[in-house]
Amino acid sequence: MADEAYQPGACNIGAGEQRKRRLLGYASFAVAFAYIAAVLLAGYPETYVLGSFIFLYGGVLGVLQAQRQFCAGYAVAGRYGFDDAEGSVEDSDARSQDIRQALLLSAKALAAAVFLVSVIYGAAVSV
Repeated sequence: MADEAYQPGACNIGAGEQRKRRLLGYASFAVAFAYIAAVLLAGYPETYVLGSFIFLYGGVLGVLQAQRQFCAGYAVAGRYGFDDAEGSVEDSDARSQDIRQALLLSAKALAAAVFLVSVIYGAAVSV
């Protein structure tokens, strides 16, 4: 987004905040795959791979938030954050739109993490 401005349910973070979420998402994916590798290499039961779910969820959520220019945590807290401005969302309609978007992003991340951990678990069991 060229001009960074708060838009209810659509944009509540600027480029700097997007960068943070993208990096945290990538770091969470790295931890997930390191965890999965450690479980498999150590010979632990394949069900332990399911423990990677929380890291996969964090990875997907971080990347989604960066792509959508929208932070679910800020939405729930009624805040926005851009490189040159931070503040509170006072309008109740705007807060409702933000919370709906936060729930939608969280649901998408949840579905993607369930899918990923299912595929990874299936692959681990079949090897």
